[in-house]
Amino acid sequence: MDEYVGLPRNHPESYHSYMWNNFFKHIDIDPNNAHILDGNAADLQAECDAFEKKIKEAGGIDLFVGGIGPDGHIAFNEPGSSLVSRTRLKTLAMDTILASAKYFDGDLSKVPTMALTVGVGTVMDAREVMLMVFQVMILITGAHKAFALYKAIEEGVNHMWTVSAFQQHPRTIFVCDEDATLELRVKTVKYFKVHHPRCSPLTSITHVKIVEKNVPDEQTG
Repeated sequence: MDEYVGLPRNHPESYHSYMWNNFFKHIDIDPNNAHILDGNAADLQAECDAFEKKIKEAGGIDLFVGGIGPDGHIAFNEPGSSLVSRTRLKTLAMDTILASAKYFDGDLSKVPTMALTVGVGTVMDAREVMLMVFQVMILITGAHKAFALYKAIEEGVNHMWTVSAFQQHPRTIFVCDEDATLELRVKTVKYFKVHHPRCSPLTSITHVKIVEKNVPDEQTG
């Protein structure tokens, strides 16, 4: 969904390396079917446009799985991003750079300051292009993500908390651990802990699944 600009593809902290080492090489996938943005492309805008074209030609996105940052950003759609944005070049917020420093020996000077990222609109519009069931799964773990989860589901849609846009998506699942629910109202947590029957595909629903055990934190911190 995103990639640092200027970081070599084989750098251990590039998203190309992360996805291959943690996912793609462990499954039966044709490398030609794995599409990752190239942060070293000669023309970054052309790279973003080509990525959008590939999504359209493939028929859209069936399942988008992503985590969020403590400031509620999804992919690298930082606070203040347009909620109708497309794949593009994005300047990283200082909070994101600080959170990412731990992956670069704690040295802020080594952390890229720009990235290519899918837009909020890239994900939100996919269901209309595909005309079929489309799901978004968002992973939120840890107390440091609790306020972001609160903003995502208990307050209104706000471009300063880009993850909140998914309140308007017909099939969104938030997967979180107990620590991530610390800022939610008690009645909200109790509501989502109750088993809900499977909804009709035509039903618009934002569902929160609270898991008992932590899952590994996403790379963006």
